[in-house]
Formats: sequence, C-alpha cells, structure tokens
Amino acid sequence: MRKGIANIIFRGAGRAYLFLLLPLTCWGQERTLTLEEVLDLARTRAPIVLSARARIEEARGRLKGAAIRFPQNPTLETEAGPRLSTPSNFTDVDVALTQEFELGGRRKARIAGAEAGVAKEIADSGEATRRLLREVAATFLRALAANERVRLLTTTEKLAQEFLQIADRRYRAGDVAILEVNLSRTSLARARAELRIAAADLSTELGELRVLLGMKGGESLVVTGDLRERGAYEQSALLSRSLAERPDFQALQAELGEAQADVRLGEGFKWPDFGFTTRYKRDTGDNVYQGGVKITLPIFSRGQELQAVGFARAARIRLEMEALRNAVQHEVSSSFETYESRVEASGELERGALPSLADNETLSKRSYEEGEIGMAELLLIRKETLDTRLAYVNSLLEAKLAELELQFRAGVLR
Repeated sequence: MRKGIANIIFRGAGRAYLFLLLPLTCWGQERTLTLEEVLDLARTRAPIVLSARARIEEARGRLKGAAIRFPQNPTLETEAGPRLSTPSNFTDVDVALTQEFELGGRRKARIAGAEAGVAKEIADSGEATRRLLREVAATFLRALAANERVRLLTTTEKLAQEFLQIADRRYRAGDVAILEVNLSRTSLARARAELRIAAADLSTELGELRVLLGMKGGESLVVTGDLRERGAYEQSALLSRSLAERPDFQALQAELGEAQADVRLGEGFKWPDFGFTTRYKRDTGDNVYQGGVKITLPIFSRGQELQAVGFARAARIRLEMEALRNAVQHEVSSSFETYESRVEASGELERGALPSLADNETLSKRSYEEGEIGMAELLLIRKETLDTRLAYVNSLLEAKLAELELQFRAGVLR
C-alpha cells in the first residue's frame, strides 16, 4: 500500500516537473526560416515598417480635417445689460450668430493637398519597407554564408585532428620528426580558432536579423537556403518598369501634388471671405431682428506666401524627379552588369576549381600516410583547398548580394 502511494506521488511530482519545464521549452523555441519567410516576417512585424504604416493613419486624420465643410465654427455673441431711464427702466439684449464661408476653391485645394499627403506617406512607407527588406535580405544572406563557412571549417577541424593523429602515429613509429607533429598541432589550433571566429560571425548576423525583425528576447532562428539559386532577369524589361515601381519616385509625385495644391490654395485667398450674420436685439422693450453680411476684403494678404513657396517647391521637386529618372537608368544598368560579372565569377570557380578539390584532399592524405609528401606540403595543399572553398562561398554571397541590389534598384524588391 505504501509502495503504491509512493508511486502515485512520484508520478504526480514528475508531471508537475514537466509542466514547470514546458514554458521554458517554449521560451527557447527555435525557428528555421527561408529568405522568403524572413521577408514576409519583415513586412508584417518589423518595427520600422509598423511605424511607417502608422504615419499613414496620421495623414488620413489630417485629410478628415481638410474635408470639413466649414473650417470655422459659428460665432455666437451675446450682450445684455440694464438701461436706466425715466420714467421706466429696461433690460437690453443683443444676440448675434455669425457663420463664415470660404470662396475660391480653398476647401478643394486643402482636400487635394491632404490626399497628396496620404499618398506621400503610403509611398514613404513603401520606401521604408523596400530599404528594410534590402537590409534584412542582405543580413540573411550573410548569415547563410556564415553558416556555410562554419560547416566548412567544422570539416577542416576534423581533418586537422586526423592529420595530427597520423603525424603522431608516424612520429611514434620513427618515420617523421617531432616538427611535423608540432606543425599539425599548430594547424589544428588555427582551424579551431577560425571555426570560433566563423561561429561568432554567424551569431552576429543572426542577432542583427532578430533586431531587424523585431523578434523577442526568447526567440531564436536558424537560416536555411541555397546561395546558388538565381533569378532570371532581362535588362530592357527592368529598365522599362523600374521607375514607375519605385516608391521613392512615387513619393516625389505625391509631394509635387502637395505643392500644386498649396499653389491653388494660395490663389483661393485672392477671393474674399464671406459670412452671414443673424442678430436679435431687445432695445428699450422693442424686439429687433436683423440680418447681415460679412465680407473680408483680400487687399493685403492674398496668399502670396503659399503661392511663392508652392511654385518654388514644385520646381525643386521636378528637378529631383528628373535627376532620379536619370539615376535609375544608370543604377539598373550598372547593377545588372555587376550581377552578371559576379555570377560569372562564381561559375568559374564552380566549373574550374571545385571538381578537383575532393580528389586533392584524398590523394594528399594518402600520400602523407605513405610518406610521399611531408606535413608542410600537406598543409599547403589543405590551405589551398580550404581557401578555394571559402572563396567560392564568398563569390556566391557576392552574386546573391548583387542580385539583391539589382532587385532593389529596379523596384522588384518591395
């Protein structure tokens, strides 16, 4: 009986222990993400993107203010007081209600300016998203390359360990001097140091990626993908569509609309303000009803500042639009050429260098075991092999970064 009770208590305690560990397991949950998944995550939860989208709602709030039919509220004025006279005293009352109206299409100009402001904030949000996606994608690709370097250097460390064992075995057999053991031990230490550095680089890139994505402290991620993947691009097609699809050009178009709306608003101030007044008076016991008209004469202030600033701003924006139009053509062309050159460089290594590396490793290891080459020659071959593989990883990374830059300049990345 006591043994059964003890088993029940033990099982209950074990379940409670697992229940307490469950939040810790969820807290350290790891996510494996591809490039597309990371970009989708950036579009939905990155702090910079969320802040830019919040500014759009601010602009829409200003649009609501500009759409109000009467920008000025009615004015109610009241005066009252006794009138002392002989033979009778009276209480005089004066009540006036005034409502002013705008002429000259000022309300339409304000609405047009506010709508252009909303369009500009939308374009600015798209530009912020576009720049963030470039930074996120570049960080992801650097992390992916760092991950590949860690994999290569892990293999290098294992081989260096094997070389040390072979050198030590041959030294004990009297085939080689202690110098070769020392060289292999130094090579192992360097391989381990380079592996730690590569792991640190990977940790740095992943940490930067988590910051860009707005991930919480307990969230960790692993990147996965293939640096050899390529997209198909045609330079003429990219040039024909790049300008219209770039948010920075759309933002300039919206800003030009704001400037033109300011000019129309300034022209509207050449018209007078118009208002109606309704008045009730009680004068010495008599009820008096009056109606009036209020007109503000635009003699001195005629919207000169709004028109001057609007014209100057529009001229400046047109210059910027033309400069951007020319710059985009050069940016897309040069980015396309850079991308093709980077792809050719990685392809040259892939075709001309990589196929023989595995054979070189096998042959050099066998040659050293049989005493045909020394440790110095073996380490030289091993270093050339590792440098070539790392150069290939770097060439793949540079090609992917060049492709990313081409997508960014052509407005494809958004």
